[in-house]
Amino acid sequence: MIARKSGMTGARRAALLATVAGAALVGTTARAQVAAPPSPPVALAAADTDAGAEIVVTAQRRAERLQDVPLSVSVLSGEQLKNANVTSIDRLEQLVPGVRIGRSGPDARPAIRGTYTENISATGDPRIGVYIDDIYQSRTSQIPPVVDLQRVEVQKGPQGTLYGRNSFGGNIAFFSATPKDTFAAGVDALYGRYNRRRIEGFVNVPISGDLAARVAGLYEKADGYVKNIGTGNDVGDTDEWFVRGTLRFAPKSLDDRLEVLLRASYDHQGGAGNFSFGYKFLGTLVDPSAVRAPGQSLTRNGVTYTLPNGFNGNGFTGLPYAIDTRYRDGIPDVGGADVGIPTLADPYKINTDGVISRRLRQQQYSGTINFDAGPVKLRSISSYTDFYLNRSGDDITPAPLNLSYIKNKTRTYTQELQILSNDKSSRFQWIIGGYYLNDNVTEQSVTNVNRAYKTTTAAPGQQFYTFGFTYAPTAANAIDQTFAYDSFSALQQKTRSLAGYGQASYTLFDKLTLTAGARYTSDRKTVLSSRFNATATGGVGSSYYVNLIDDPVNYQCGGLIAANAASNATNIANAYNFVCGKLTANYVTYRGAVDYKFDRDHLIYGSYSTGRHAGGFNSGAVTVAGVPTLLSFAPEKVEAYEVGSKNQFLDGRLTFNVAAFVNNFRDLQAQTSIPNPNNPLTGVIALVQNIGRDRAYGADLEAVVKPDKHLTVNVAFNYLHARELDYAVNVFEFGGAATFCNITPDCTAASGERNTVQGTPFPSARTDPNRFIPIVGPDGKQIVIGGVPQFKYVIAGRGLDGTKYTSKKSLSPDYTVQVGAAYTIDLGAAGTLTPEVQTYFNAGYLLTDLTPNFGNQKAYTKTDLRLTYLTENGKIRVQAFVDNVEDQAVVNRVAYSNHRSLLGNYAPPRTWGISAGYRF
Repeated sequence: MIARKSGMTGARRAALLATVAGAALVGTTARAQVAAPPSPPVALAAADTDAGAEIVVTAQRRAERLQDVPLSVSVLSGEQLKNANVTSIDRLEQLVPGVRIGRSGPDARPAIRGTYTENISATGDPRIGVYIDDIYQSRTSQIPPVVDLQRVEVQKGPQGTLYGRNSFGGNIAFFSATPKDTFAAGVDALYGRYNRRRIEGFVNVPISGDLAARVAGLYEKADGYVKNIGTGNDVGDTDEWFVRGTLRFAPKSLDDRLEVLLRASYDHQGGAGNFSFGYKFLGTLVDPSAVRAPGQSLTRNGVTYTLPNGFNGNGFTGLPYAIDTRYRDGIPDVGGADVGIPTLADPYKINTDGVISRRLRQQQYSGTINFDAGPVKLRSISSYTDFYLNRSGDDITPAPLNLSYIKNKTRTYTQELQILSNDKSSRFQWIIGGYYLNDNVTEQSVTNVNRAYKTTTAAPGQQFYTFGFTYAPTAANAIDQTFAYDSFSALQQKTRSLAGYGQASYTLFDKLTLTAGARYTSDRKTVLSSRFNATATGGVGSSYYVNLIDDPVNYQCGGLIAANAASNATNIANAYNFVCGKLTANYVTYRGAVDYKFDRDHLIYGSYSTGRHAGGFNSGAVTVAGVPTLLSFAPEKVEAYEVGSKNQFLDGRLTFNVAAFVNNFRDLQAQTSIPNPNNPLTGVIALVQNIGRDRAYGADLEAVVKPDKHLTVNVAFNYLHARELDYAVNVFEFGGAATFCNITPDCTAASGERNTVQGTPFPSARTDPNRFIPIVGPDGKQIVIGGVPQFKYVIAGRGLDGTKYTSKKSLSPDYTVQVGAAYTIDLGAAGTLTPEVQTYFNAGYLLTDLTPNFGNQKAYTKTDLRLTYLTENGKIRVQAFVDNVEDQAVVNRVAYSNHRSLLGNYAPPRTWGISAGYRF
């Protein structure tokens, strides 16, 4: 189990503060070397606000003007990030059109153009690529804080040629500031709501004519914005420190043809965090007209069910109720029935008994070598990452039922080599590259059960009962009668990926450019997944296996995993064993594009590109020919079409970019049911398979206008039509059939209705037969198990009578609008004062594909206000700000728990603060 410790030792905190203070001290003794002061505060926009200023990006792996790149790319400079209080990836959605950043616990889940990162387990891969200084991040929990950055690029649509590695829906690329040849230093401090304290600083020191160093760091601490009235262990807090050092070597004797960049960083996060997948149960779907007391009957679609044990109304369809149906408390909720535990109405308040904690440590090291060899440029990018995360959660009730823990470790090595054309005046530009990734991820999870808990002796408010269809809880339903052993799982995924790529462009008539590129990728994965291997002896609740999160695990194919010595069951040494699987996936992605440049200020383009999201393994083993086996799934595929135009008018005072796109997704990885490979005529199993097909089309518009040197206005609009076209989900044998209706012929097995959606009784093959598609075996006949016909349920696709069903894609609002304005008031020798406003409107979105009637985030508006003072010499900056003025509580991610209770978390509420900075 996790012991609570301070997130930063006194020595480490002192070292970091000394770094920041050192920047200030050195600055006071070296003002003669001060570089040019920073530009004034600017409005939040995806372009430089100075009229005619050039924005350079590397979306095509070479430095180019943003307006010359035939891709949809949004950019935020380091000054814009600081001005907008962007300290993590989460706030990018407020600023970048067409991007959503969901979060579950420590994991960011970006969504771009109809696709999003879903599987965040050890055996999953992100669908949106995240890069730090050109280095791919294999886990979305590894993204460091935003500190001393040069810029952020958001590249929309698949980037399968030049980036490749899981850039399925696009990339989010962070670039840190590099050392310069002149001295510079700065320090910024912030205080805000929830007792937020943040101090960050940097120092840039030219060591010699050939060598320069830059060090940046931060320390931030804030109370949790989610109040836990049970323990006072509030969640959503911040307790982090981070430091990054960069060394740049560029010998003058080589006329700067050689550049070597060495980087090292360390990130540490403590505090409570935000649980693993959400901090609050939002509720569940209940049909109040279906609630029945024991002995009553219920009629659906002409079928009458007699309910000797009653029914709580829970189903795949129904109305959302703020009730957690995993447990009950004996108090009537709906229609006079006890159907669960009411959740707290306040989105930022919970009541739990467990102490939640998070411990994250990450070291990253990288080296980049750039060499100008005359006709060509050579580049080498190397990296090593060592990541550790240990987080805990509980059952999210005030009763002491259980505590859960998840521990992740990742070690990643990457190497990339590039050869690029070097004659900028040439009509022919090209790049050739090779990429290698070695990624080793392990994950252990444990849920420790409190076996001392007794419903009959629990304190008032903690007398929770397990779920059942009986109208009221009884002693037989007490939770202390249900647990025999702790849940435990261990996973390991080793990925070796090799890729070779190339892209070339040729310009005709000085205006028309043709581009083509391709990438070949070979992924090799080895996965180990634990399974329960022994049988407990004795009665339920008297014999059990104990597992602790820090117990050693020997990751070895076929190896055995022992339970903790505190177990009182037999065969402890052989409690679990590993099942292993290996796969190789080879594929090609490619891109073709054409662009026409009327002049320096006007460009039109069109492109066709493809992308892949890596395949993998199902973590649960099935038996094939008597052998435990992990079944695999193939990579997902996307074909993307895009046309766009980039324009500047009025001598650069107006920038207007527009792009329209169509993304066709196929072979999507989704849960489904397939015939059991061990006995295909008599069994089915639930697995992730490549069955889904989606389509997303839309448009992005971005405009920045600066009519004079004082006023800047930015407007952005994103339209997105994302729909599932073919998606059928698992049905399961309804586990509550015996208690739901155990008097024949109600719940007739031969009708197939015992296999229902998400483990709920309605709809079923009798109440809604058109959307239940038979599962057939190799003989073409429907599979029947125990007399029960097997089905899949159509969310999107065609029903039995040919009716076409579609569904909205999750996390994909139909449209978003962003409008911002900043006006700089010239105070003469006193400096400038800049009030600004940035508003973001979201039309709302579906949070989960599995329940169209629940989990919808309604339309909302978020507005940020800022007032910034800057001295005339640009050295002192003071800002007051309010983010989310409307105090909107926005659900940004959900997951279903058992009994279809919806677990989720909310983005932070209204925050405010004041910051001050000094540049030396």
